[in-house]
Amino acid sequence: MTEAHYRSLAKAGSYRVFATSLVFAIAFLYTGTFDAAAKIGITAAVGKTLLYYVWERIWNTISWGRRSPG
Repeated sequence: MTEAHYRSLAKAGSYRVFATSLVFAIAFLYTGTFDAAAKIGITAAVGKTLLYYVWERIWNTISWGRRSPG
């Protein structure tokens, strides 16, 4: 059983919104400026979204731990 590409994209996008909020908050605590925190958050979000998508697609090819339906 494999996932459709749109499902992997939806999972990656929704997780990234959640995780970027945390990155932004931490960056703001360290930098004290909205501008710097936003740059860090956006850069991390884009890079990690791409990496997560690739990671999901790789894991989708591995059958270990999967069960067949029925």
